[in-house]
Amino acid sequence: ALGLVLLVAVARRAPRTWWAWVGVGAAGLVVAGSFLYPVVIEPAFNDFTSLPAGPLRTDLLDLAAANGTPVQDVLVADASRRTTALNAYVSGFGSTRRIVVYDTLLDQLPDDQIESIAAHELGHVATDDVLTGTLVGALGAGAGVALLGWLLGSAPLLRRAGAEGPGDPRVVPLVLLLVAVGTLLSTPVQNGVSRQLEARADQHSLDLTEDPDAFAAVMRRLAVANLNQPDPPAAWQWFFGSHPTTAQRVAAAQEWSR
Repeated sequence: ALGLVLLVAVARRAPRTWWAWVGVGAAGLVVAGSFLYPVVIEPAFNDFTSLPAGPLRTDLLDLAAANGTPVQDVLVADASRRTTALNAYVSGFGSTRRIVVYDTLLDQLPDDQIESIAAHELGHVATDDVLTGTLVGALGAGAGVALLGWLLGSAPLLRRAGAEGPGDPRVVPLVLLLVAVGTLLSTPVQNGVSRQLEARADQHSLDLTEDPDAFAAVMRRLAVANLNQPDPPAAWQWFFGSHPTTAQRVAAAQEWSR
């Protein structure tokens, strides 16, 4: 809602160039959010404690070192307060980078399976997926606003919406419709790219841990814990699937071990 108010306000003040200002602002928010998330947003919703010294902490730090990824710490997030999902991730950039594991992982999975998940996340770091995603997201946000500006420059479209221009508050329903349609059309493209990145990170996990049995086992556990359908219909997977299916990931582990 605030974004729409700002869009209309900027369009009123700069009717010819509003899309450029809003596009730069949207891209900047994507970049800022990516860098601020680990140091501002995460602590607001989670309590973190350092993983105590022991075999798992040592193994995770060794995986990070083998990956060429220096990490500040290995943290445990108290995710069980709000979810039963199993997850781990590598957060931050440079000196703020750390491995974060949900406490649900520690409660439910053996160490080798936790290490497979962490190695997958380290794979994203090794190929700069987060940084690439941030830059692509910023460019996409800017391009989306530019396209919106072009569409809102159409007099027939504005007349159908009953608006006189982008700075007219009556344009808001049209903006919402265009954003919804754009999101719908871009979803399979975004998910197709995401599946490729996730499959690459899966391969990296297998190469880093050299433990296909643990990888296959944890993929099955994740499907159950996160309520994922192991082998959804192809059309559903094409449109909604952001990761390879569980069946595909298990098959990849079996293929790696041959």
